[in-house]
Amino acid sequence: MGGYEFPEALEIKNAFKAAWVALTEIPGIRADRTFIDQMSVSELIMDLRHVIGEAEIAACAQLGALISWKAPHRTAWEPVVAGIDLDGGGRDFGVTFGRDACEGPHGDWAGSALHDAALAYKRACGWDFTPGQDGIWLLMLAPVSGTGNDEDPWTYTGHLTGFVILYDRDEDDTYESVGHIWTASAWRRKGIASRLLAEAQHRFGSNLSFEKPYTDAGASLIAAYSGNDTAED
Repeated sequence: MGGYEFPEALEIKNAFKAAWVALTEIPGIRADRTFIDQMSVSELIMDLRHVIGEAEIAACAQLGALISWKAPHRTAWEPVVAGIDLDGGGRDFGVTFGRDACEGPHGDWAGSALHDAALAYKRACGWDFTPGQDGIWLLMLAPVSGTGNDEDPWTYTGHLTGFVILYDRDEDDTYESVGHIWTASAWRRKGIASRLLAEAQHRFGSNLSFEKPYTDAGASLIAAYSGNDTAED
């Protein structure tokens, strides 16, 4: 083909640019606007995929990760406490989790609801690593929709708004070590972390210990849990 020239496709380019810019307005998103005006339509299309991923994590940090589960129908529409045992000990409770809890779009941990919440937590605290696929995760689930009938469990979708992760560090089959605590920012100061800690204490014993390092908010929460201060959870 002589005189090859790629079509401008201005309508497509402007639409993708507008979407790119709009998503980068979300607080907490990581995206560099320096070269937006110099990007070709193809570069915008490819980079938008990255920006969408960043937008999902930024939204997760505020509202919690999207997640699905099955449970008996509840007449009261309220958050639900549930647990998932990633150590394989069969200690799940509360609900039956959908595959999206532990599997992302490509069938692995990356992009799963637990991974996204862990990534949002890592970024908020400035830790070097995210929590991985181990321990017992106690979760607060906020439903936004549900479908079902009178005979079978309903299928719910909603947000994972907070978690507490317990570990059995001394391998005595007792989960007494709290490794991580997180609450999505829009859900803080509603008692979520305190309620999850109370559930952990109820199910796994009263002698919970807390692993360092702590954030300032985490230190306040632990002090409140110990009866010494006011929590910021």
